[in-house]
Amino acid sequence: NMSKFNIELSSVPDRENLVAEIWYEKKMVAEINKETEKFVIEFCLDGKISFMLDEFLEVLENAKRRILER
Repeated sequence: NMSKFNIELSSVPDRENLVAEIWYEKKMVAEINKETEKFVIEFCLDGKISFMLDEFLEVLENAKRRILER
């Protein structure tokens, strides 16, 4: 159940390509970009947050796939 997660593809001013923003509840927790030939993930956290690892890995794979489909 990924109902607490949301993936938004965005065009942001400091990136040449689209990024996948990963939101958990109402907080952006990570951004995935592919500015080079490899994917990069940046975490956007102040403080501690926890969620199920398998669920998060599934969200990451989904975000990566969505970037590749564009």
